[in-house]
Amino acid sequence: GNAVFSGVRGGPAAVKYASKATPAEVNSAQAEALKESMFAALKRSSGFQAPELARAIQDVMSPVGNSIYMRQDRMKEALNKVLEIKAKLPELSAKDWHYLSACNEVKSMVTSAEMFFRASMERKESRGWHIREDYPEMDNKKWLKWIIVQNRKGEMVILTEDIPIERYPIKP
Repeated sequence: GNAVFSGVRGGPAAVKYASKATPAEVNSAQAEALKESMFAALKRSSGFQAPELARAIQDVMSPVGNSIYMRQDRMKEALNKVLEIKAKLPELSAKDWHYLSACNEVKSMVTSAEMFFRASMERKESRGWHIREDYPEMDNKKWLKWIIVQNRKGEMVILTEDIPIERYPIKP
């Protein structure tokens, strides 16, 4: 239901935006590499199964000490577990299209988990639902920032950017 509602609400705006956009050039080599990556699991007759790695990621993300009440040492340990799971992704195997979908979903789960822990370790304060036991106070002087995660040549890079408070009518 949520996806349908979002599509109904956002679809017309997306069409309007796309109709004004200039056509982008397609990088055929990049498209082919993405296609190869998306379908690779179907070509393997053995390897890790998506449910096994999905459970492993859930086991890392679910503990309250990793996801709500965070501390640097636990986040570093959790990130290391995520990276161990990430190393297994090239060995995912799918016996059919349904399992292929699950393999690609697990890849997204691993990427999201890695982004979560890397960004959480960068923010050295508590703010909203981001609670750091080792940095219990909110710190607007140092951390009124956006955390930006970028992919640079396959590596996850964490950057910060000051929030442009002057553009907002209500200031912290």
